[in-house]
Amino acid sequence: MSNSSPSVGDSFVSIIILNYNGIKYIENCLESVFRTTGCKFEVILIDNGSTDGSALICKEKFPQIRLFQNKENLAMAARNVGIDNAKGEYIVFLDADATVDPCWLQNLIKSYLTHGIGLYQGKILEANNPEIIGSSGNLLNIFGFGYARGNGEKDIGQYEEFEQISFPVGACMFSSLKTIKKIGYFDESNLLYLMYDDVDYGWKALTMGIFSYYEPKSIIYHIGSTSGKLNPQKMYLIERNRWVCLLSFCSTGTIFKILPLLGILEISLFLFFLVKGIGSVKIRALSSIIRMSSKIKKRKKKILETRKLKDKEVVSHFVNEIILPTSVTSKKSSNFLNFFIINLSKIARTLI
Repeated sequence: MSNSSPSVGDSFVSIIILNYNGIKYIENCLESVFRTTGCKFEVILIDNGSTDGSALICKEKFPQIRLFQNKENLAMAARNVGIDNAKGEYIVFLDADATVDPCWLQNLIKSYLTHGIGLYQGKILEANNPEIIGSSGNLLNIFGFGYARGNGEKDIGQYEEFEQISFPVGACMFSSLKTIKKIGYFDESNLLYLMYDDVDYGWKALTMGIFSYYEPKSIIYHIGSTSGKLNPQKMYLIERNRWVCLLSFCSTGTIFKILPLLGILEISLFLFFLVKGIGSVKIRALSSIIRMSSKIKKRKKKILETRKLKDKEVVSHFVNEIILPTSVTSKKSSNFLNFFIINLSKIARTLI
């Protein structure tokens, strides 16, 4: 593919931003977006039923945006409105609490033109402390744990190489509109409501042979991107949605093969949560999965229709480790848990 500057300059990108009562952040986001250089773009603002008047304030201040207003909060499924209405040859999903470097978009386009079809993310830095990394590429573990590489680390140039990752961060996901339409809509079943939508979309793309990449030259600043407090509701959603993804994307044969290892892991996680005083998280997640089993089965059947890679090929793009932020647990506990999961993961790979 050509990496010529004229191709980048002539490119047209649809920037899709979701807003839900984002009056505190959305204006800063849009101001930074409209300082974007090096390519042509449109801004599609999708309001998820806000009650703070932020959508209309933005439309008044930035009349060039294309505003779509939902009557209710559709969460990340609202991105599908953007997919249906995008006019660009490229598309990027950007969080409303993010701001961007002026060259962010042209660097993503250049990377796409150089490396080809895929889902792309840039380097995510902490908005309130730009020396701290939020994500330098998101990675996925064989047991469904997704995490942001480098989260909480000081940016000293340790992640400056373009490379393949497991899935792109939800705060900024870029691709061609054609590729996005091939992968399809973001989940509309509400099975993944509020959490794991980026894991789900990247995993779905991977089963179709569409890989994800990290482009460090594209810089995005994100509010709260290094936050990792052990919030019971957040952990419940993560655990529940992790299992939704596992049961949706792994074949029944694979689940049975690694079931003993999953059993060991789940018991260990329950004990970990119990020590942290939130043992009910695992019980609630399991109960929810049982209740949703018929919906997950239907979802799995639909995914199989577009699947191209087998589980063994898919997990070759996963990692064995899982890095927990120090805000979740101590470094010593994190190292022990990581050692434990790495060894379980290595055994699981031999069984798939």
